[in-house]
Amino acid sequence: MAAAESAHWSGSGKLRGGRWGIWFFITALRLLGRRITYALTVPCAVYFSFASPDVAATMDYHRRIFGLVPWWKRRWLVFKHFLSFGIALVDRTAILAGQTRNFSFSFDGENHVREMLAEGNGVLLLTAHLGNWEAAGQLLTRLDVPINVTGFDNETTEMRDLLTRSSDVKFRLLPLTGSPTDVIPLVAALRRGEVVAMLGDRTYHSPALPVNFLGAPTAFPIGAYVMAAMANAPLVHVFSLREPGGHYHFFGFPPLRPQMPPHHERDAYLQQCATHFAANLESVLRRDPLQWYNFFPFWEQTATNPRHTKPVK
Repeated sequence: MAAAESAHWSGSGKLRGGRWGIWFFITALRLLGRRITYALTVPCAVYFSFASPDVAATMDYHRRIFGLVPWWKRRWLVFKHFLSFGIALVDRTAILAGQTRNFSFSFDGENHVREMLAEGNGVLLLTAHLGNWEAAGQLLTRLDVPINVTGFDNETTEMRDLLTRSSDVKFRLLPLTGSPTDVIPLVAALRRGEVVAMLGDRTYHSPALPVNFLGAPTAFPIGAYVMAAMANAPLVHVFSLREPGGHYHFFGFPPLRPQMPPHHERDAYLQQCATHFAANLESVLRRDPLQWYNFFPFWEQTATNPRHTKPVK
């Protein structure tokens, strides 16, 4: 990963806080319970709302959502956003460890995923740094098919072992390295009729095209649509948001069946696919803007990468 990308939390492939910080919160969750552990995230949110390199990008996102606000409200929103993320991490740890009795779940669009799997092909689930993806995993564990989750994994062996010991979820991680060969095991899994889940709101230096998002052009990756077309697999946009009382709401949109048109039409088609994803993401994101945890200068990437500067149609 480039240095500029890895300077931000969501581009590093690592959890913030180090081994002892993660161990502390896992232990607190086990010994003190969920509510007290929530309270322990408050000083962490205060610290990171001033010390994190992600503050400037977070404020830029808030400006696009909330407009111009006084300086004190900007700081308050950053604190609330980081606190929301801390609560999501606590919930994520609890859910991965199987402690789901204090949570409830509802699923809108589950039928889309099941209908596509019933056809005998794999399904590519495209999601975002929105809400708590592990909560959506409660649905995936009921599908009775192998689940493959992609992502950059730069944790040390010691940290990975610590996280594995605290979890009992049976997902298979297919790590991304940035190499063109990353696509091979993903397409193979789809052709075996399995589920592949991946993020669609960060490019990580992969091929991307600009689309309008929150009122301005920015780059969205197009690799998921190429991969689905190669595997002849349907693609479903899925998101999960936390609602009051520890309730998680899953949103699944009607499936797409990406194809590869002639070369001269390809960019326009892929841009249309990415625009569709951005519109669905925005429709869910606006329900609770502080649950988008993509702490990254998202709109700056279009200006710095020539591949992302084609006009938005």
